[in-house]
Amino acid sequence: MKNKIEKISAENLIKAENTAAERDIHISKAIRPYLKFGGEIEVLDARKVIKLVKKRPENSHKGSFGKLVLIAGSQRFPGAAEISALAALRSGAGLVTVITTERAANALAVNAKEATLFEASYDERGFISPTPEEREEIAEIILSASAVLVGPGLGTGKGCLETLKLAIKTAECPIILDADGLNLVCGRIEFLRKAKAEPILTPHPAELARLCAAETDEVLKNRPKFAAELSKASGCTVVAKSAGTVIASGGREYLSVRGNCGLSKGGSGDFLAGLIASFAAQGYSPADCAKLGATIQGLCCEGATKRLSRGGVLISDIIGELPMLFKKIERLI
Repeated sequence: MKNKIEKISAENLIKAENTAAERDIHISKAIRPYLKFGGEIEVLDARKVIKLVKKRPENSHKGSFGKLVLIAGSQRFPGAAEISALAALRSGAGLVTVITTERAANALAVNAKEATLFEASYDERGFISPTPEEREEIAEIILSASAVLVGPGLGTGKGCLETLKLAIKTAECPIILDADGLNLVCGRIEFLRKAKAEPILTPHPAELARLCAAETDEVLKNRPKFAAELSKASGCTVVAKSAGTVIASGGREYLSVRGNCGLSKGGSGDFLAGLIASFAAQGYSPADCAKLGATIQGLCCEGATKRLSRGGVLISDIIGELPMLFKKIERLI
């Protein structure tokens, strides 16, 4: 099975896995469950996907590349907001504002100095719980955004849910939901239909199962089917993360097989969410945001694990590959 083959169906699935290349085995294993149901899925070609990256005009300023607002992090999970913010900053977002709690803001002030910060009050569990006055300020920040990411390290308290509702009600731009942002809409899928622009959901298998009111084992057997059904029911682009990330958007399904087991550790989802949100802030379509996010994360992982072990590589090491990768991309566009 060669990368030049873009669409794969049950009729042309190559089964000679013993002689196939590692990536071909990866493709085969990732899509076989779906093909049992007679489906068709497009395997993303990284060379074509990176051509979606827009050339940055010389006559530009920070506002030219979007304003991303992150509602992320908490006293208990400060690192998630930092990872998402760094991924967004390293992938071209012009302005990044993080709405978070004190501890997460302190970490960001040291490690993501380019982001602007809004500290909100938090509850006894350390999760964001804005006061009425803070809610008014948050609404103003969201209203000025070109994309909003909700969820990494956020928590699931009452204040978190009210903040998510505020974001959906206020935002006139795409909303990306990850981690606790997804947990907060489980059983409340009607919230998503109130969004003014198409949301993007980034669930891992267990989150996809909860969103679809199914068992995780059932979802793992056919992620493309469940991703497509969720996309249709919610009107969202769905990025179903796993070894072989499935994207369902606009009635079509795509498969990204870039990356390796170096991504199998905490923080990889925060990284992907920050990438996708960055592209959304820069004005890319939901489908293109998903394709670019999954592909670029995978390519960065492959780059990092050429130098470092797959077991020892950190997500921060993989994020560090972004400037080098974009330098290569800039030479091609």
